[in-house]
Amino acid sequence: MTRLVLTRKTDEEVIISDISGDVLCSVSVSKIDRGNVRLSFEANRDLRIDRKEVFLSKKKNNQLG
Repeated sequence: MTRLVLTRKTDEEVIISDISGDVLCSVSVSKIDRGNVRLSFEANRDLRIDRKEVFLSKKKNNQLG
């Protein structure tokens, strides 16, 4: 896996693409309030997006796939 650390302001976006340049997901900062950041994800339905704890729970219970 790769890691990229960024600073973004409200309404700024990050684009996640594959090696061919096709956009897989767009992540934007919707709101920043008292240390909380609200992120908005836009992706095709075949791309799964979960919070880490939800993903790990699904993986533990074999609900992925």
